[in-house]
Amino acid sequence: MKKMNIIPLLLSGLLLASCGAGSSDADKPLVSKIDPDVIELGTDIKAVVKQPSKAERESAATSEFKELSWDDLVPPDFRPEKIMAKYQAEIQAAKEGSEEERVLYDKVMAEFNSAGGNAELRGKTIRIPGFVAPLENDGETVVEFLLVPYYGSCIHSPPPPANQTVMVSPIKGKSITLDQTYRPVWVVGEMEVGDVETDLALAGYQIKNARVEPYVQPAY
Repeated sequence: MKKMNIIPLLLSGLLLASCGAGSSDADKPLVSKIDPDVIELGTDIKAVVKQPSKAERESAATSEFKELSWDDLVPPDFRPEKIMAKYQAEIQAAKEGSEEERVLYDKVMAEFNSAGGNAELRGKTIRIPGFVAPLENDGETVVEFLLVPYYGSCIHSPPPPANQTVMVSPIKGKSITLDQTYRPVWVVGEMEVGDVETDLALAGYQIKNARVEPYVQPAY
């Protein structure tokens, strides 16, 4: 796959999520075919997975888990627009792919990461869709990975902010194989809130003993 620069996408994506711009995502058209040859690097999970409305999520809730969108992982009091305003002039002036842009990206990401995760999710059993960035495998079975909202994050492009990255350790027998990592998955488990350093990126959340399965469009 061709490596691409999606720094502006990652920053603007978190900004929109934090400002509640995802309210109409349920009405947006989806990628017609879930295939690694069709999904472009940087594709948002919202373009692939049907995003239920708030009312649909509440009506579909069960005692087993709460279904989340990636917007839910952003702390409710986080104000990324203030960070973006602080660096706006530099962002506009930086040349794509330059050292200046890399340094600027590191500064902005450091401030985003300092926001932490959404403490309200601590200890909650949740279900969330996302893309896989493998960390460790046992033969063809993935035993640890990062769940991220953008296709190719951490591997072919920069990682998203920590509160948009989940470290996942699947239950034995409830994981996926390496050839399934090119498509979105569902992850179900108890959410832990707190930074976890990995070889690929800083994760702001962790789910141990997770149940992982290939994404299947839910019926709402």
